[in-house]
Amino acid sequence: MKKKILVLGFALMMAASISACNAKGTASNDTASTQSQQAESKQDDTKQAESKEADSKQASSEQEDIKFPEFNAKTVAGEEISSDIFKDSKLTVVNIWGSWCGPCVHEIPELQKLYENMKEKNVNVVGIAQDSGSDFDAVKEVLDKNNVTYHNIIPEGDVEGFVMSLQAFPTTVFIDSNGNIIGGIQGARDLEGFTQIVDEILAKQG
Repeated sequence: MKKKILVLGFALMMAASISACNAKGTASNDTASTQSQQAESKQDDTKQAESKEADSKQASSEQEDIKFPEFNAKTVAGEEISSDIFKDSKLTVVNIWGSWCGPCVHEIPELQKLYENMKEKNVNVVGIAQDSGSDFDAVKEVLDKNNVTYHNIIPEGDVEGFVMSLQAFPTTVFIDSNGNIIGGIQGARDLEGFTQIVDEILAKQG
């Protein structure tokens, strides 16, 4: 059965985003304008509308089911975790981020709120900290500072390969209970943006 998903690198191809860092850790041109939002609130409102429109367009690309790489790994907190975690939720929001990426760090509190708000809908949130292997202390500092309680995985093996194939951060993929990638977005979102996307996916799942 075909599902609406996105393909980038060997697994996903995401549309360019408004607020993202490239794989080398430098902010994109769009990110630079987003970061001056305090002085350009009107421009930010326009960008938010464009972001929602882009999310809707991204959901329209159909491909065969693509499985998220299976894994047995550790979290930043030192806990054992595996891809079996997807079986426990109707939908899992997997956010791939880096401590060096401003937009990534900025949306962490929004993801924590999403995690807390969506439990009743059987939606989970999982982070994958791209640089947790090379800069563990910086990653842990970000998580501790924001009182993050959802799992954050240290990528290894196929998951690390998946992460390294991405062209921009943050990237967020949506995974069903069978481990299939059924959607994806690139760039930072606020709670409202994430909630809208999750609710739309849940509605399509029925």
